[in-house]
Amino acid sequence: MYCYVYDDFVQDGKYANDLDRIENRITDLGLQGKIVRLALFRDADEIIRREVAEGVKTVVVVGNDKTVHKVANVVVGTKVTLAILPIGEGQVFAQILGIPGGVEACDVLSQRILEKMDAGEVNGHRFFTGSFFKDVRAEIRAGGKYRVLMTAAGDIEIRNLAVHIPENRSDVSNPTDGKLEIVIYSTARRLFRQKKTETRLPLAEFSLHLAKQAIAIVDGAEIESDVFNFKTEIGALSVVVGRERMFG
Repeated sequence: MYCYVYDDFVQDGKYANDLDRIENRITDLGLQGKIVRLALFRDADEIIRREVAEGVKTVVVVGNDKTVHKVANVVVGTKVTLAILPIGEGQVFAQILGIPGGVEACDVLSQRILEKMDAGEVNGHRFFTGSFFKDVRAEIRAGGKYRVLMTAAGDIEIRNLAVHIPENRSDVSNPTDGKLEIVIYSTARRLFRQKKTETRLPLAEFSLHLAKQAIAIVDGAEIESDVFNFKTEIGALSVVVGRERMFG
């Protein structure tokens, strides 16, 4: 049983043709299900939990990354699978999972290739793509045995998938390996030149201790602290992926 969650923005007239084509293709493939339309003041959590309780097996997001973030947290920890039919801008999640935009995504849905994807957690906030720190100096601690101290300020990415739009597979971390990937960008002075360096550390659980309070961008939301505790939720989310996914 399918439940299609339409974000409020896709109901704009400029997406009418895309929606018509998608709905016709869904009918052709025999993938019909209930349609839930998210309005501005409706609680997505409550709506989706009700559908899950009534026996929905696959929740299909019709929208973009923001729509995925609205829905994914509700699906975590259930036996429900998350799928995406991308419409509109902001499709990093779909790009990484190998889901094409528009009507072609319906065929990926029908093929039903599934992956059990990890999630990350920082200071009690779950995330699926990643976290980003701009121009910070930090010490990384893991299990009381592993410590890495940044000697100068730099940018830090904590990837479950990717923080920014990926250009190739090397920009995407594997969300099925039980670890988050720390990527540290810094600048080292060599003689009369400055050289940009990149360090990658895969860890399942660790903390960042910053020299001062800073803001982390976590799946688009802001969290402020001077200590950030990260851990991995292994196999937290079942997702439909395409053959062109950027990992695995």
